Amino acid sequence: MNSKKLPISSTPIIGYVVHAFPLSIIFNYDKCMPWFSCNYIQLICRTTLRNNFFDFFTLCTATEIPWIGSIYPGIPWLNTHSIDNYTLIDCNININRSIINSLMRDNYIVCHLDEYYVPNRPTYQKEHFFHENMIYGFDNDKKEYDILGFDSKGIFNSTKISYDEFEQASSDLASHNHDIKLLHIKDDFTYDLDLNCIRNSLLDYLNGENSSSKYTILRNPTTDFAYGIDIYEQLIKYLKLLHNNVGVNDIRPFHLLWEHKKCMVIRIEYLMKKYTGTVCDLEAIKDEYITIQQICFSIRNLFLKFNMTKRVEIIEKIIPLLEDVCDREQSIIPKFITEIERLEKA
Repeated sequence: MNSKKLPISSTPIIGYVVHAFPLSIIFNYDKCMPWFSCNYIQLICRTTLRNNFFDFFTLCTATEIPWIGSIYPGIPWLNTHSIDNYTLIDCNININRSIINSLMRDNYIVCHLDEYYVPNRPTYQKEHFFHENMIYGFDNDKKEYDILGFDSKGIFNSTKISYDEFEQASSDLASHNHDIKLLHIKDDFTYDLDLNCIRNSLLDYLNGENSSSKYTILRNPTTDFAYGIDIYEQLIKYLKLLHNNVGVNDIRPFHLLWEHKKCMVIRIEYLMKKYTGTVCDLEAIKDEYITIQQICFSIRNLFLKFNMTKRVEIIEKIIPLLEDVCDREQSIIPKFITEIERLEKA
């Protein structure tokens, strides 16, 4: 085979590649939607507001939360394993041949690349910067790979990298302690929609429950994170710090907040489609979450504007919008939970 390209799909979450890469794989398959609908409900926010302080609560979260493993342990649809780059060196294995053979076996490859050598990246030929990219295709005639990552404009996008450039970009993986991760979709896994899981996750979100306390068989629960509805207080605290010229501007919390509301709309639409003709009435809840999503999109864009202008009056506009979103969710989520309970009894 001279070329191959594995399927990728658009995903509602791109704020962190730890979510974007696996979701860009599983979103190709309708059978994965019941699992997705039961996940990406809870949010976490580190109360110390350090770097990467805001994220979805999942078993493969991108924040500094001490959790299990590093190869998407919370994504049951993927078989995953990693290769220590020293192994390739010690066995004198050509990395391009190894990558091509892995793609031939339907493995997606995630690895850190020095983006100084990766075309169409912000630091290309400017500075050395290691960041994860996902390889999903190759072409032996053109001697290039298809890769997924953030391009030079900051857009999560598909681009190309030549075999030679890839070899340069990956040549220092071992010394930086970066492994190569292989992801393969499971054909024999099934997951049925779990309404009780959705209801409990919504309750945790509404009550600001520490969801990590339910996984103490794996790790001790976290002590320095706010959860669910309590994240708004932390985001407002962060904005007030920026208002006083303290801290570093970070668009990701507000981008992920918007993506969380997108996921809520997708979840509701999936339930509406699955339970058409039942006693459940989710239309009004969907409409309210579309409004919440739109407000969060405005918050995101306002913060982008603040990043560019540093005008503190923009922060003064964002804070009441966050308070409004918080109030709206505290009002609509109990109604959503009631409809879930009606579906459970139907």
